[in-house]
Amino acid sequence: MRSPAKRRYTATATTLFPKVEMFLEPILASIATHDITVRRLGGRFELRSPYGVGFLEAAAGQLRLSVETDNRHALNRLKHALVGPISFIAASEALHFEWTGDEAGPTPLEDLRILRVRQTMLLTPNMLRIVFEGEDLSRFDRTDQLHCRLIFQPKDVETPEWPSIDDRGHIVWPQQRKLDTRVYTIRSIDTRNGEITIDFALHDHAGPATRWAMDASAGDLVGIVGPAADGPRPAGFYVLAGDETGLPGIARILENLDGHAQGFAFVEIGGPNEKLPLVHPAAIQLQWLDRQGARPGTTSLLADAVRSVEWPSQLQEAFFWGGCEHKAFRQIHRYLRNEVCLPRERQVFHSFWHRKLSEEQIIAAGASAYLPD
Repeated sequence: MRSPAKRRYTATATTLFPKVEMFLEPILASIATHDITVRRLGGRFELRSPYGVGFLEAAAGQLRLSVETDNRHALNRLKHALVGPISFIAASEALHFEWTGDEAGPTPLEDLRILRVRQTMLLTPNMLRIVFEGEDLSRFDRTDQLHCRLIFQPKDVETPEWPSIDDRGHIVWPQQRKLDTRVYTIRSIDTRNGEITIDFALHDHAGPATRWAMDASAGDLVGIVGPAADGPRPAGFYVLAGDETGLPGIARILENLDGHAQGFAFVEIGGPNEKLPLVHPAAIQLQWLDRQGARPGTTSLLADAVRSVEWPSQLQEAFFWGGCEHKAFRQIHRYLRNEVCLPRERQVFHSFWHRKLSEEQIIAAGASAYLPD
């Protein structure tokens, strides 16, 4: 006998969006960084994710979303995977999505795992490594998705509570008490031993995540969701560039490149005591860029270094990965686009922080505080 067909859960939402054409390209790019494959099908876009499949249609001042999954608990997570990036990029438009179709009620985050601090160690005066332990971490063992979001629990909490997702695709915090969260690079992962290692860049005017990390001790709890944000792609010539926040990603990429890889890795640091021993192919030139006392996010060191590169004539053979402060991000992005003419699919570039804005302020501002132009 045939096994019964799986139940299919579906929902749709439409919102008025007069400026949809202006925002469409950055919205699709943002969705794609959340481990979602975007493919154009005629007049609409197919969005495939680990939680199911979605579709996006933009026309006549409207945006229409539809989602499908055979996992009831993943239905709201799939909604969030679309509504979250769209609402962030188009924050200025105050979009409102009303969903119709199947409902799941408040559901836990499908990808949430619980981690405990196993060990902390200071790698340099301004780089703290924390090794976490947890179970069922295989979903994070990806070389094409390097980042995660950490959800920080208060120290010594006895009964941790975690957010859920409602039928609108919105995060719901227990008792309306929002926990601090931040995005970090997974420096390394060992699923056999149940370990995830994350390096925290320490800095003046520490935010909630940095303060949590500096005070962390064995047994402290965090949640982790993801992975996301893309990693390197096969290439014959690599250029990697980042400040302290990009260093963990650069280090992980370098140690996983083919031994014959060629190119450059530029790392901006505050001084010579911030250098780390990095494993890298012999033909990758590693250059440490010393700010010599200047404050992070105030120099042109990274942009100048990227401008010094002699790129191959066949740009499809090249790949750029970077992560840094927003000002340098904008400078380098313009150069790669307007002067190098590096194709969009041959680069992964992140604005990891903003010298003048917190993450909460960036989220409230949306595209104007995050996009390069």
